[in-house]
Amino acid sequence: MQKVILAIDEGTTNVKSLLLNKQGKVISKGSAPLSINFPSVGVVEQDPLEIIEKMKVSIALAVDSIEGDVEIEAVAISNQRESVVLWERLTGKPLTQVMSWQCRRSESLCEALRQDDAFSRYVQTSTGLTLDPMFPATKVSMALKQIPDGHARAEKGEICIGTINTWMVWNMAHNVFVTDASNAARTQLFNIGSQAWDTTILTRLEISAAALPDVVASSQVVGLTTEFGVLKEGIPIASQVGDSHAALYGHGGYKAGVVKATYGTGSSVMAAMSILPSIRDEISTTIAWDDATLFYGLEGNITHTGSAIDWTRRMLGVESMDAMCELAAQADSDHTVYFVPALSGLGAPYWDLDATGIFCGLKSSTEREDIARSSFESVLFQVADVFHVIADELPEKIECLSVDGGPTLNDWLMQAQADLLGVTIRRGDVAEVSAVGAGYLAGLSIGWWENKEALATLEGEVTLFEPRADKQAYWQARYLGWKTAVAKCRLSSCS
Repeated sequence: MQKVILAIDEGTTNVKSLLLNKQGKVISKGSAPLSINFPSVGVVEQDPLEIIEKMKVSIALAVDSIEGDVEIEAVAISNQRESVVLWERLTGKPLTQVMSWQCRRSESLCEALRQDDAFSRYVQTSTGLTLDPMFPATKVSMALKQIPDGHARAEKGEICIGTINTWMVWNMAHNVFVTDASNAARTQLFNIGSQAWDTTILTRLEISAAALPDVVASSQVVGLTTEFGVLKEGIPIASQVGDSHAALYGHGGYKAGVVKATYGTGSSVMAAMSILPSIRDEISTTIAWDDATLFYGLEGNITHTGSAIDWTRRMLGVESMDAMCELAAQADSDHTVYFVPALSGLGAPYWDLDATGIFCGLKSSTEREDIARSSFESVLFQVADVFHVIADELPEKIECLSVDGGPTLNDWLMQAQADLLGVTIRRGDVAEVSAVGAGYLAGLSIGWWENKEALATLEGEVTLFEPRADKQAYWQARYLGWKTAVAKCRLSSCS
């Protein structure tokens, strides 16, 4: 009988379940799609009960697709960050839909709070995060006002407030109400210096600490499963960690000088540090994980990368992403068309919520191919914007950028990224690196691996994209053009 760790990666669009063996290899997978709802402008929601049901489906698919018997020795959780849900402590019944990280419903509240410069600065220095609707704090504050007797019930401990990992653990272990340091740090309610819920912010937003979960390590057994789909009772839930943090861990980000970029609907560029770094306006300072040693993280969140390519594909009437790649490959590489995909403002390093999308450099010679290519190039340039800020903060020189996510399968995109940044791009052979990172944390918790040095021996095959010296001048010139396009984008938003 094979002994495995079940690593569940709950994302925005699907739930994936992987079975990981002691050699660090993924031996089975299962996946189930999730729906996303847009009930009104700026409001993005998901069904919390659907997430639980799709977890069960994906787990069953992973277990059923492997020959022979397996013994699941631990459960690991990687989850979409910042999305939040409120439920009744007594019954476990949801009181809200999942308010997605993409949801902008609390924009007006954030804007009002930003008018108080002292409080706005306090939030940033305490949590490492700029006041923004992406983070749960302001959405939770609004939700409590909309629930009958919400504030009073929260103070009595009758309401639970949790990010998706907390909701998953609650349903798998029944009434275990915890979160880990990485997810707590993304709520904008957690003081990353003192590692505690911040009473000043809670008071201002009228959120009771009694409704918040206990904060535990990312690598720690927090409870045992009850019957959950095909899972038997008594399996240790041994890790929980935000997906971007898990991806960095899976890339070996616990070692100095490792920076990772996750390319998806949006993108995250992140590096870990053993000391609390300086707070900067351009990027977030956060907690990367707690694996018996607390690591901090520097991260830039980019709102539209893969979604920018998909938006352009739909505008051009291109049927598939493969066809979009082929169209972009036919573009004249000397045509200077730039697309700044500020489709809901600009994220890191600009944090300009008023910015609107813009195409620059259009001429009578511009073709559909040029527009398509500009959407791919917008991913390269946005990642470079954040990479350079992080590079300025790290004490060591960055030699390599580890990458994951669907768009990284595009070899042209990865080679261009290497040429632009002037560093080696390192792409692993496992796409689900977030789940693997969570699995590593769980394995450490139950003693599968003695230490992080042992994890380093588990690395699989990698593909390297080395920067080409003869292409760097070309990409630097285009990058300067991108900077000009961003400046025009932000200027147009002010007029």
